[in-house]
Amino acid sequence: MVVHRRKKYRKSLGSRYARRGNSDRNRGKGNKGGAGFSGWRFKKQKYIKIIKEFPEKLEDKKGFTNPRYNKQKTYINLRDINNYFDLLLEEGILKEENNVYILNLNELNIDKLLGTGKIDKKMTIIVKEASENAIEKVKNIGGEVIIQ
Repeated sequence: MVVHRRKKYRKSLGSRYARRGNSDRNRGKGNKGGAGFSGWRFKKQKYIKIIKEFPEKLEDKKGFTNPRYNKQKTYINLRDINNYFDLLLEEGILKEENNVYILNLNELNIDKLLGTGKIDKKMTIIVKEASENAIEKVKNIGGEVIIQ
């Protein structure tokens, strides 16, 4: 008895139907499978097309970031205030009242005061946030930190 074997598929590859029956069964919008990435056997094909044509759509698209944590904070150290003391005084950013200098960091859009370095002058610093070390160093010299 003769064994029944299937014909090789590649014999049909050059023809119009390629052993698929009707020609529109694997072509056209009717067999796409839906919008977006759906209906693609190898999604990489479409993904590569999107990367080439619309790279801005795929930038930083991993997960959700809460806007509360997405904000970039700006910092300044006591060392920087001490180094640029003369410049701040010339520009009118530092104001002097009763031998105490007043520095408003909120006007400079600085969010936090850090305690690296030393400070020489008695100051009142107005800021949104400050580290404990910075507050302690300013108080030791006779100044104060006002958190708003």
